[in-house]
Parts: sequence; structure tokens; C-alpha cells
Amino acid sequence: MEQNEQFDRIYESTRDDLLRFLMLRTNAAPEAEDLFQEIYRRFYLRLQKNAFPIRNPKWYLFSVARKVLAGFYREKAERSEREQPMPEDTDLTADDTPIDEQLLRDEQKTQVWRLLQKEPELNRRAFLLYYGYDRSQKQIAKALGISEEAVRQRLYRTRGRIRALLESENDKRERRTE
Repeated sequence: MEQNEQFDRIYESTRDDLLRFLMLRTNAAPEAEDLFQEIYRRFYLRLQKNAFPIRNPKWYLFSVARKVLAGFYREKAERSEREQPMPEDTDLTADDTPIDEQLLRDEQKTQVWRLLQKEPELNRRAFLLYYGYDRSQKQIAKALGISEEAVRQRLYRTRGRIRALLESENDKRERRTE
């Protein structure tokens, strides 16, 4: 089979799954579409080289997708860090400055993220789509291929477990400081 025909056949059979995968992991459709094009560009170049056969094209595409996503978020974080100006009125020598509320929120987000990693995949994805990407329960149900009721139950149970674990960790922390 000719390489272009092979590419077209594989593209047709994998594009919807790959685009859904990217949409769930990015903030906006334009970002997902850019990454989508980059993944298929790399795949096409790989087919052109023909150094060794790709036994499972879908697996190969998703492994490329994970690498492209990792690079995308790494660059985004580095760019954000570089572009964030230091406030001019910051006194770096003051020892008695109050704890910034944003710092506390960031710490809580880190705790939630760590706890969320322990959740089953569907629970984690539903939680992230709902709270991280402001998707409706109907949109989440469609994206994950489950009912809206299942989404509601997964969100309810995940919130409960995370809340309980956060309270438990906070209690442990308070006992250590006493």
C-alpha cells in the first residue's frame, strides 16, 4: 500500500479518538487543533522515513500525543514563568509578612491534584472537566460516553472522598503543630 493511502486510512480511523483525547487535555479548541496537526505531521514524516514498520498506528499516535502534550505544557509553564513580572512594591527582606491567600489556594490545589491522582480514571476526568474546564454534566457525559446520572454520582463521590482526605490531612497537620 502506498504511504499516502496508508496515512489517509490511519487518519480516518484514529482522528476522532485523538481529537477527543486532546480536547479533554487542553483548555481550548485552537490549542487542541494545533497539537492535532503536529501529531499527524510527525506521524506522516515517520511514515516517509519508513525506517521500521509501525505495528500499531493508534498506539504510536497516542504515544506521540502524550509527548506533544508534555512539551506543550512544559513550554506554556516556562513562558508563563518568564512573563510574570515581579511586583515593584515587594519587600523581600520582611520576615513578618502575612501568608498570601493565593499561596494557600495554590497549596490546596496541589493537595486536591495529588488526591485526584488516586481516583479512578473516569472519576478524575469527570472532576477535571467539571471543575477545571467548566464543562456541563451533559457535555461530560457525552465526552466520556456515560450517562449524566453517572457523571453526577462520580462528581459527588469524588468530592466527598477528596473533602474527607483533605480534612484528615488538615487534622493531622494541626495535631503536629500542637
